[in-house]
Amino acid sequence: MKELYISDLDGTLLNSSGRLSEKSAVIVNSLINNGLNFTIATARSFDSASPLIEKLNLKLPMVLYNGVLVYDPISKVNIHSNFVEADHKEVILNCLLKKGIEPIVFTLDAANHPSAYYRKLNNPNMATYINTRLSQKDRRFQQVENFFKARTENVITIISIGDEKTLLAAKKSIEALLEIQIHFAEDVYYKNAFWLEFTAPKSSKKDGVSFLKNHLSAEKLICFGDNLNDISMFKIADEKFATANARNELKSIATDSIGHCDDHAVARYLQQRLKA
Repeated sequence: MKELYISDLDGTLLNSSGRLSEKSAVIVNSLINNGLNFTIATARSFDSASPLIEKLNLKLPMVLYNGVLVYDPISKVNIHSNFVEADHKEVILNCLLKKGIEPIVFTLDAANHPSAYYRKLNNPNMATYINTRLSQKDRRFQQVENFFKARTENVITIISIGDEKTLLAAKKSIEALLEIQIHFAEDVYYKNAFWLEFTAPKSSKKDGVSFLKNHLSAEKLICFGDNLNDISMFKIADEKFATANARNELKSIATDSIGHCDDHAVARYLQQRLKA
C-alpha cells in the first residue's frame, strides 16, 4: 500500500452537529471505490461511531478509543488492543472517587461484549452525555452501585466529565502516581464541559495509527484532525491537515489548513488531491 489516509471524526470528517454530510459520504465512497485507502481514528467506540459513519463503505480497520483498539469492520474483530492494567485502574478509580469525581468505566468482558459502568450523575454535563446515550438505546451504559464488575473485566478507558478546575486537579494527582496515557480537553460540542480520560500507556492515536500503518504495510501516512488528541498522530504523519475550525496547537504543526468541517473539508480536499 503506497498511501494510507486517516481522518478524525468529530470536528473533522463530521460537521459541527456531529453528522456526516451526504456530500462527504458520496465523495469519500466514490474515492474508496476507485482505490482510496481511507479509514478513521477517533476517540469514539465502535458503538458510538458506527451510526454516524454507516453511510461510508469503510473496508480498512479503524482506530477507536484514541488508539486503545483497532477494529476490523470486515471480520468484525479487534485486531489490536491495549487495556488498562489492573493495578492502574485501582489507583485511578480510588483517586477519582476520593476527590468526589464520578467516573465512567468502559470495558470489554471475556466474550468481547462492551459495557460502560457509572454510579451516579453528579453534574449536568455528565447527565447530558449519559442520558443522550440512553435515549439512543446504547446498551453499554449500566448504572451500578459499585465498580466490582468493571474490576473483573478488561478496562478500555476510564473517563470523567466535569469542570476544568476539578478535573485538572485529578489529572495532576494521577499523573504523579502513574505512567499512563491521559487525555484532557474541552468537549467539541458543549462549552465549559471538560473530559478527562485515562487509557493504558502507548494507547494514543499515534500508537493505534502506527500499528495500522505497519499492519497494512503503508509507505506514506496522511492524516486529518482538529483537536488535541490528534497531535500525536500528526507528529508521525508524512502529511497532516487541520480543519479551519481546529485548535491552534494542531494548526501549528500541520502541513496545511483545509476548510471548515461544516464545508465538507476532508472530502473536498481528497477529491481535489486525487482529481476525482
